[in-house]
Amino acid sequence: MSRTDRTWVLIHGVPLTDAVWEPIVPALGPQPAIAPDCTAIPVGADPQAQLAEAIAQRVGGNIDVVGHSFGGQIAVELALLASERVRSLTIVCSRDTPFPAFKAVAEAIRVGQPPSAQATVDRWFTRSDRERGEALIGLVLEEVSAASYPDWSRALDAIAVYDAASRVSSLHMPVTLIGGGLDGVATPGSMRAFRDRLIDGVSITRDDWSHMSPFAHPGLLARMLVAARDRGTMTDSS
Repeated sequence: MSRTDRTWVLIHGVPLTDAVWEPIVPALGPQPAIAPDCTAIPVGADPQAQLAEAIAQRVGGNIDVVGHSFGGQIAVELALLASERVRSLTIVCSRDTPFPAFKAVAEAIRVGQPPSAQATVDRWFTRSDRERGEALIGLVLEEVSAASYPDWSRALDAIAVYDAASRVSSLHMPVTLIGGGLDGVATPGSMRAFRDRLIDGVSITRDDWSHMSPFAHPGLLARMLVAARDRGTMTDSS
């Protein structure tokens, strides 16, 4: 089922760019898609909410919101801010509770000692992902290597303290959580707890996936996003 009266909003994580969505968009069908650039992390409190507000001002009409990692938290804020326009919300490998361990990583990045691009790729992808996704791995290596340290560190600081657990129960649209059993940040336990706080939440965990594994399977990820979108479509028509 296609929905040309709605717009996909695809929100990337950090320190990546909207380019990660390019292989996914063609498989999403004729519905228009926008992947906003969220690489510049605002200074001050609640950058996720600040970025969500900027997206809400840019994109009009009914929207199907998808967010990965840090982008998943922006997506939550967008759904809370513009709930009357968000027809479905899909969160990929993200969490609604703090991840304090990122404070130390943020501080290391701030002083010019980021994790290596290769170590980051090894953590985000499984060996199978790395073997099948040469172009994607190259893109991620390039983007991590070129990342702005101030923006990256601000995003990790924000993830370290982000807590929407008391607010997500007000989300009335269908919410689908997609995660990986090997993800060390958006762990299966954290995503199950997230789902249990939702009015209409469904969680899908692929035991063999890590944090960026969904992007190594663009066709499958697109089908999962369309299915999540169509859950919202069925709610609209019921």
